[in-house]
Amino acid sequence: MRDESSDTVTQPIDGHLEVNTAPKAHLWMVVFSVIIAGSFPVVAAITPGHDPTVLTFWRFFAATAVFGLMLPFVKDFRLPKWKDWGRYSVVGGSYGFFFILMFQSLKETSPLNTSTIYTTLPLMTMLLDRLVGEPVRLRQLGILSLSMAATLWVIFRGDIDRMLEFQVSRGDWIFFLGTICLAVYMLSMKKMQRDESKICFTFYSLLIATLALLVAAVWRNHGLPVPDAGVWLGIAYLAGPSTAVTFWILQHTTPRLGPSRVVAYTFLTLSAVAALEWGLGLSSPQWIVLPGIAITLLAVWLLQLDAVSGQ
Repeated sequence: MRDESSDTVTQPIDGHLEVNTAPKAHLWMVVFSVIIAGSFPVVAAITPGHDPTVLTFWRFFAATAVFGLMLPFVKDFRLPKWKDWGRYSVVGGSYGFFFILMFQSLKETSPLNTSTIYTTLPLMTMLLDRLVGEPVRLRQLGILSLSMAATLWVIFRGDIDRMLEFQVSRGDWIFFLGTICLAVYMLSMKKMQRDESKICFTFYSLLIATLALLVAAVWRNHGLPVPDAGVWLGIAYLAGPSTAVTFWILQHTTPRLGPSRVVAYTFLTLSAVAALEWGLGLSSPQWIVLPGIAITLLAVWLLQLDAVSGQ
């Protein structure tokens, strides 16, 4: 029996319904992880010398324009009611703040550090979910803890002394706050999306964030600076794949997989960042980190199981 509303396949087993999540949603989350991994070095490359609010505005402006071009093709297009703008503000605002803090943090820390902090997202999402009444599952908490330990093994290249000497920089704390904003965004995606078109929901959420960023950018700079020509290629990547496409992917997958399964794919990000850096020649492969990467990949699979995620 096909459930069109949730894109899942249900089959009766022993008088009960077993829900199998659609494989396409999982595939989209793999694509999401790779795209996000690519954004860390891109942001690090274009951030120096530019105000993070300005860069984030142009990024969201371009992404909003992309979805605006899609609106004429939406069959069930409708103008939002006044009460809808509150939902759009929470979704778009939390997403926008994440990117502002990401740009700011990468002025003071490295892409690998931020991608490591980014892997705390599943734990943050679970804790925030608990605040709104969802139960904490011990199996899930245990796997998240193991995955975070494996992530630390990767970032410190298996060097225990480097782990003990680790000092958190101001940029790391800034990105940590940004990750909390992203956790809020993840939860709001499931709880605040109604029956409107995903394109409409995405467009209005991005529009709210873009307007807020415009005000902030003008206020901070007494005008709206236009980035240098060399920055626009990076902005194109961030606005297209890294903002518009990932925004749509989360809109599509979060209602189907649930926040816990979606954020589990966060653990793929560090492996993807390491692979990109190896492929671009920015760093050389270090075999000692492979056990940590293997554990994080195993964690992603385990966190998809009903017995762990509870969804």
